[in-house]
Amino acid sequence: MASFFPTSTTECYVTKHVRNSEILENNCFEYGGADVAGPRCRFAANCILLKVLYIGLEPYMRVFCVTGKEPEWDVGRVPRGKVIGEVLQSNVPWISIGMKVKVTAPWRTYTWVEVTPRVLVEELDNTVPPELYLGLAGSGGRTARLALEKLVKPQAGHVALVTAAASCVGLAACQLMRMEGVTVLGSCGSERKVTLLKKLGVKAFNYKTENADEALARLAPTGLDFLFDNTAGRVRTAAIKIMRGGGVILTSGRIARYDAFGGPAGGDEALEKQIIYENCLHDYGQFFVGHFSGDFVECTSHIIRLYKRGRLKNFDTIVDGFHNLGEAFAGIFRGKNVGRTIVRLYDDAGAFFEAPAPDAPAPAPAPAPAPAPWRVDVRVASAPAPPSPLYAAEAPVPGPAPA
Repeated sequence: MASFFPTSTTECYVTKHVRNSEILENNCFEYGGADVAGPRCRFAANCILLKVLYIGLEPYMRVFCVTGKEPEWDVGRVPRGKVIGEVLQSNVPWISIGMKVKVTAPWRTYTWVEVTPRVLVEELDNTVPPELYLGLAGSGGRTARLALEKLVKPQAGHVALVTAAASCVGLAACQLMRMEGVTVLGSCGSERKVTLLKKLGVKAFNYKTENADEALARLAPTGLDFLFDNTAGRVRTAAIKIMRGGGVILTSGRIARYDAFGGPAGGDEALEKQIIYENCLHDYGQFFVGHFSGDFVECTSHIIRLYKRGRLKNFDTIVDGFHNLGEAFAGIFRGKNVGRTIVRLYDDAGAFFEAPAPDAPAPAPAPAPAPAPWRVDVRVASAPAPPSPLYAAEAPVPGPAPA
């Protein structure tokens, strides 16, 4: 296969820092052209050149927007994240041209990646959608499975609550616990998400329209055994209040405290600590999936096997266009996503999604409305469901095909 060296790339860079007490906006990011750094990387013995196809966006990245806690998130710098790319050039013996891989890389359309012992480069299984590696078979599924396997193992008959249950981690945790015979409750922020979760067998409620204390009393009248918390908000406090003695708490994320769009996170940490002490609850604190990096390869293989058998369903929110990257990231904290938010750079025919010209005249009205750049993709092993628009509240929730 002939090698191809692009001379320029488009990149997304940070324009300002935003505190957790402020609202992240699309204008916190800008786009510009840059040279593909060539000579040093091109001839280095451990570099690969990628054509980036997909970029995965994760809630924890919001923390880096506060004061540039990571060098890549300083103003004027290009952030890094998980991407799926096609290898255009490789100086690494086991990585060949044309291979599709997942790796951590800058937010660029073309980029060099230095492959070191600390850089995990995953070759994709071509029999599953590549996006799977950014969510269910990536950090989302790994976080859920490794937390449930390495730290806590809910038993059949137990009652568990998953907060932010329609997130990537939340959906994986719900499905994995359901396989073990656990009664799973889930909190989420829209009726569409409630409908989706119920189709997965989860007893779901909308915390925005129903008081959490009342919802949990209705759905778990005998109390909870396990809390898988992704929010650190008021639902967490409500759950801890009804946990049975010896119950287990695991914190996977704190999205309610990452951004100010949804208002104050709520919750009462002092009350939580008092109840945890008095009821002898086991609080494992914050779970960091990176502590189990040695299990990543096996974990991904296991999840893909379950996916191929139809036992795990994958839910992604696909946003078309590199130029929509900032909007897609901000949308996570507005509740627009189901599962992992993924930016797709090329359409099915291989054409790059170009940004609209800034001074272009308004297009003539079309006979039918153009499709929204956001959509939810539901993937099952044998029959992917057609996408549906995410913005429309009245849009039907895609249901998984029967396993």
